[in-house]
Formats: sequence, C-alpha cells, structure tokens
Amino acid sequence: MITRILLMPGLVVWSLSGQVQAQTSPDDRVVEVTHYQSQARYQYGLKILDLALSKLDVPYEIRSIDYPGLNEARGELMVEKGEIDLEFMSTSREREKKLIPIKIPIYRGILGLRLLLVRKEQHEELQKIASLEDLRRYVGGHGTHWGDLPVYEANGLKVVTSAQYETLFTLLMHARFDYFHRGLNEIWDEAQRHSKQLQVADNVMLFYPHPVYFFVTRKRPDLAEKIESGLSLAIEDGSFEHLFLQEAQQFIERADLKSRKLIVLKNPVIPPGTPPLDTSWWLPEKFQEQLMEYPLLR
Repeated sequence: MITRILLMPGLVVWSLSGQVQAQTSPDDRVVEVTHYQSQARYQYGLKILDLALSKLDVPYEIRSIDYPGLNEARGELMVEKGEIDLEFMSTSREREKKLIPIKIPIYRGILGLRLLLVRKEQHEELQKIASLEDLRRYVGGHGTHWGDLPVYEANGLKVVTSAQYETLFTLLMHARFDYFHRGLNEIWDEAQRHSKQLQVADNVMLFYPHPVYFFVTRKRPDLAEKIESGLSLAIEDGSFEHLFLQEAQQFIERADLKSRKLIVLKNPVIPPGTPPLDTSWWLPEKFQEQLMEYPLLR
C-alpha cells in the first residue's frame, strides 16, 4: 500500500524513492488522492501516479481505501459517486461517460499483451497455438467485471468468468477452463504462486489495443488536470519512460517476445477518437509491420 502522511508546515513529503518532493508552508494545500487498488498487481500504476504528482512541486497524499469484499465493480461505483477519487482501468465508452479519462496510457499498451497461464499437463498442447482459429478451440478464464471481457466475445473466444480474482486460479487448476490470459507484469508472480500445477505457455502471445487510463471522479476535475499535467511533464523529461522500463524490462526479457507467435485480437470497446498506442518502447521491431494493419496499434 502507498500512503502519504500529512505533515506539519516546514516538514517534507517523501516520494517512493525516498527523495524530497516538496516543502510545506502555511499556505500550501495538500493534494489528497484516494484509490481502492492496493493489491500487488496495481503497484506500477500507483508508482506512475506518484511520479505524476511529484512533478507538480506541491505536497500530496495518496491513500488506499480498502475493506473486505471491495472488488473492482464496487470500487468503480464509489469513484463514480465521488466517495473515492480515482481508479486506473482499461478505457470504454461507458467508463469515459461516467468518469473523467486522462488519455495518457499508463502501461503504454503493454497490458494488452497477454501470455497464457496453463495447467502443466496441457502445456505441450497449448504452446502449439499459432492462430486465432487455434485459440478458438479452447476456453479462457476472465474476470466478470474486467473491461476487456467483450474482446473475447468479439473474437469468437469462449470464456468462463468469476468476480473473484483468486477464484480464477482455482477454476483453472480444476480444469474449468484451459488458459488464463495474464499481463506481462502479472503472470510470473502468479505462476510462481501456483508453480505445482500451473506454468506460462511458451511460443504464443495475444495482443489487442488496451489503453489503461487514470479515471477521476467527475467531482474532482481539478485533480484530473493536475494528474494530466504531471504525466505530461514526466513524458517530456523522460522519467515516465525510465520508470516504465525499470518496471517492465525484466518481464519483457523473461518473456522472450521475439520467440513467440503474435495473435492480434480486435477490441470493440475502444471509444471513437482513442489515440493510437505507441508500442515502440517495448514491442520488438519484427512485429511492427504486423501491427500497421490495425489503426489503434502503432
């Protein structure tokens, strides 16, 4: 969990790196931000949020709101009502209507790159998947409330869903479905936690346009402006790219992307006017020509 402690005037606010961000004074107003995404798989997004706010040269506090049973659906409803300030999720028409989208993809599109977590006894079979037609022979697992669920229906892929993240691993281990598609930054820890029964499939990867934005409650347009300004500054000075590669490079290398077959899926939930994704920070050049066939992927 990332947290900021409100400090008395004259003291300092520290960043995740331990460096001084700003000094408070009687006239300073602390920028307060609440979120509900405190699980380990969300830590990168919180680091980007911290980086953006650190560029504003004002004191700030990031707090996690958490209690038993708080899932993504409930958390998003609380953001919509203004009970929580923000979330970071994949974009959709509905989400952009209900909340304020900051249209700077915080994962640079890499969360749309999916590796497959499979049962060990089925690995030899599934690593041979080489096309969308091959993939349609199998059943995937998916979160009930995840924003990219329509991607799988739109591409003719069968899925089994659950509202509980941990339940999906249990269902996979009990052969209720064949694969669980996971993000590059998620799958290795998950495979390690379930290493007796599950492993990452070799040779295959899925990819679809999947911009993940910060979404701010419409009751805090001031906060949305501040975060967008901070993200723009971080892009300009190179610190965004530095943090991204610091977090992602080990996973990119471990996945050995060049050795895999790339299966591109269409994403029907992307709102009209969504800016194209720039994948140049991380996707091997050999795949760039393949992506040129898709307007949202560059």
